[in-house]
Amino acid sequence: MKREIIDKAGHKHYIPDIWDENRTRCSYSNGKTGLPSVNLLAGSKDHLYDGCIPDVLKEYFPLVTGTCPCDCPGCYAKKITRNIEPFIKLALNTIEAMQDPHRFWALVEKELYGDEIILYKVIRIHDSGEFFSFEYFKECMNFIERHKESRFGDYSKAKDIINEYGIENLPDNLVMSCSPWEGHCEPIGDLPQFIYDNHTNPELASLPHCPAVSYDGKRTGVQCKQCLHCYKAKHGDRWAVYAH
Repeated sequence: MKREIIDKAGHKHYIPDIWDENRTRCSYSNGKTGLPSVNLLAGSKDHLYDGCIPDVLKEYFPLVTGTCPCDCPGCYAKKITRNIEPFIKLALNTIEAMQDPHRFWALVEKELYGDEIILYKVIRIHDSGEFFSFEYFKECMNFIERHKESRFGDYSKAKDIINEYGIENLPDNLVMSCSPWEGHCEPIGDLPQFIYDNHTNPELASLPHCPAVSYDGKRTGVQCKQCLHCYKAKHGDRWAVYAH
């Protein structure tokens, strides 16, 4: 069942039932990465979205929060929720994942692999959002373990959850990178580090930088699927991306 709402500009939008098995939970048209991704709301668990939810949606999402361990200044993933359509999708995913992680990942798996055809050889976990609980993390790792035919990548700050699971227990078809962002998150063991470079730390200048973002923070047109460095990184690697 879908609910129709009309925003202040008179545009119609639809909110599907959160338990609708036919609702898409992955994103496919992201021009930045060119890869399918599984996304949740960014921002900290203390970050209530009531301040940026359009008024017309507040009755449907009154208390939804972010999933990250911190609120990073200038987070691109929080910016996209200013638009109604991305917000609806991420909010539905977040609520569903928090209520029933096992079901959420089962439906993601059905969506990506339901026809038993390998359509996606490289998949990103969390272009937006984060591992917010150990149970959710474990269900994701089980999903990745079942699909050795694909390669997965993630940038995470969930240090405590990853350490509890054990770096040595991570699936070998997953590149889990630590994502320091303006002082948030210390290194996680010897996991690769993908570091946010806002030009305040001169030591980062000598590191390889993501080719998708120029020095002045502009998109270059290079997509993740063309580079795939992040999906081949090894323990101990360090590289950076310019602030964007």
